[in-house]
Amino acid sequence: MSIGKTLSLLIGACFLANATASAQTPEKIKVVSSFAGLWDTSQPVFCKDKGAFAKAGLDVDVNWARGGSETVQAVVAGNADIAYSPGTNAVLAAAMRGAKIKIVGAQFTGQAGAFFYVPSSSPIRSISDLNGKTVAYPRPGGAMESLILALKNDNNLALKPVATGAMDATHTMVMTGQIDVGYAVVPSFLDKVEDGTIRVLLSSDQIPSQQHLTGRVNIASVDFLTKRRGVAKRFFEVLDKCIDDAYADLPNAIKPYAAMNRIDEAVAQRAVGFYKREYMAFGSLQGLDTTIAQAMKDKFIDKAPTAEQLADFTDIIYVSPPR
Repeated sequence: MSIGKTLSLLIGACFLANATASAQTPEKIKVVSSFAGLWDTSQPVFCKDKGAFAKAGLDVDVNWARGGSETVQAVVAGNADIAYSPGTNAVLAAAMRGAKIKIVGAQFTGQAGAFFYVPSSSPIRSISDLNGKTVAYPRPGGAMESLILALKNDNNLALKPVATGAMDATHTMVMTGQIDVGYAVVPSFLDKVEDGTIRVLLSSDQIPSQQHLTGRVNIASVDFLTKRRGVAKRFFEVLDKCIDDAYADLPNAIKPYAAMNRIDEAVAQRAVGFYKREYMAFGSLQGLDTTIAQAMKDKFIDKAPTAEQLADFTDIIYVSPPR
């Protein structure tokens, strides 16, 4: 065979290999994330819209839940492969009841980005004024409920946590006197703070016992991890890089965030200031012993998981590199 013919065959084989690779069907992943519009929980959507997942051979479908047990249940019921950012307490509760899920890493450490508010005319001025008052949170088992319970326990308060659902509905309840204290996660209601309609009572980072705990995690179904572990790892690798890119170019990164929330970019910039990049690092859970103790005290779980149980429902598949 001549050299020219051999080269032609080799080149043809390369073209065929490339065509075959490009024609491969992207790996589909169903993701459910907690709370549409938050800076941290919206990162999978921003990453998808940039085309980063598609370039990595991933076809990612992102849907929304309202946090806590609702987000976890999407994976338990088989409606999602990965749940992004459910509260750690809700995940512990489901795992202890035998749910076929795995904690695959931390999603958010600390408790930045949330605040509790009252109408500007409210007589509630300080944490000590919360005795006997109703304080809103969205859904049982979520990170916001954990915050309220920590606030209650840290300050020995007799406040009354009340699940009120979405932020808009909660705001109506607060302004009509049905609930004493509302909750919000930035950028929601920052405009109402600025125009004097409501007043910030305290922000989430004013609860010291929660500052170094992994309050929200990422989970995946056991079946998904067993069959497609490499795909799950690739999802988090790509997403981590997307988040890095967002922080490296915030003026452009906040544009879709502002558009999603229908807010000015100046307000969006202020809201993102609540979230340091290191808070969103994937990897091992921090302060898990404290979280478990709180989960027991607050009746999410009846007893602490054994070391064997923790090992069984924890499988850290990706760790963000040091920054």
